[in-house]
Amino acid sequence: MKTVMFYKGKIQSDDLLHIETEGCVVNIRVGLHDPEGREVTAIEILTDYDPSCELDGSVNNRVIKKG
Repeated sequence: MKTVMFYKGKIQSDDLLHIETEGCVVNIRVGLHDPEGREVTAIEILTDYDPSCELDGSVNNRVIKKG
């Protein structure tokens, strides 16, 4: 089972791609900026409340545009 929803916010930083799949939910928020003004995409991975599901890595990640 996979569910993908895109929520268009009133401003770009409210845009959210919400993905539900086996074992986790992934939220991708685009149009953000860090304190230096660089474009940032935030990626949040939430595991299901199931003891068999484990995240191997970091829960909160971000992608920064270089240059």
